[in-house]
Amino acid sequence: MSLPKEWIKRLGLKRGDLVAIIERGDGALLVDPKYSEREHLSVAEIEMDEGFTREITAKYLYGYDIIHLKSKGPRINPYQREEVKNSLQQLVGVEIVEENAREITLQCLLSPSAVPLRRTMKRTYLIAAKMQEEVITALRELDDKLAKNVINRDEEVNRLYFLIVRQLRAAVQDPRLAEKMGITAIECLDYRAAAKSIEALADHAVKIAEQISLLQKTPIPQTVLQKILEVSQITQEIHSSAIEALLRKDVNLAAKTIAKKPELKKTLTEAYEEIVNQAPVLATPLNTIVDMLDRIAECGIDIADLT
Repeated sequence: MSLPKEWIKRLGLKRGDLVAIIERGDGALLVDPKYSEREHLSVAEIEMDEGFTREITAKYLYGYDIIHLKSKGPRINPYQREEVKNSLQQLVGVEIVEENAREITLQCLLSPSAVPLRRTMKRTYLIAAKMQEEVITALRELDDKLAKNVINRDEEVNRLYFLIVRQLRAAVQDPRLAEKMGITAIECLDYRAAAKSIEALADHAVKIAEQISLLQKTPIPQTVLQKILEVSQITQEIHSSAIEALLRKDVNLAAKTIAKKPELKKTLTEAYEEIVNQAPVLATPLNTIVDMLDRIAECGIDIADLT
């Protein structure tokens, strides 16, 4: 195979050097001159001024392996060190590997290809789905402690969501990595949208949990509670089959999932009417709960649409 002369010179290749030829999903061939070299570590620097922890998250999501934090003053104060440690709780695989009076060095020790993407997606979904299941139990039993536990679990979903975004960004930037992960550029776009829907599902479950403390003093009429449980059951069926369809690339199952929309709409209408007729004094928190369940269902429908 003849290769462009200027390209060979620019990269310093010599006769006998090895290159890799990788076939992409669309049939195109990718010539990689550095395939056998050790993985390059990308480095970013951040000045520790106001809002620097947002920069840490941004660099992590962008795919940087090493992040140098530098104080603008003579030393890093205890408050800033605590902020760094708190921000790392949301980032999977990032550790402090070096620090002194003026600098802290962070490194992501987890390779983007080390954890299978689809497995991470499924784990994130299972946590979010369990949050909905538990928050409905908390609603049925008016268990404020269980509701608060659901709110706390949202942090775990966020950590995995950030990891997924990092993996997908890395795959888009590095065709070799995408090949190793077994995903295409188009799939990166779709998985990114699906991950956002899963993260939103967990956020809506948190919003439901926040309403439960408002329902402690007045009992919920049984007919109203039953309708809310019916709505929740349909939403769970929608997003569970949507995720299964996505991971299996099952278009027929995705179509069946989307076909549940009329049943969902009918049950939602009945739930709203029951709240107005039987529990007007509780209308605000109960309507919020039903609305959040509707949004959870839409998350599932969006994932089915992607499939």
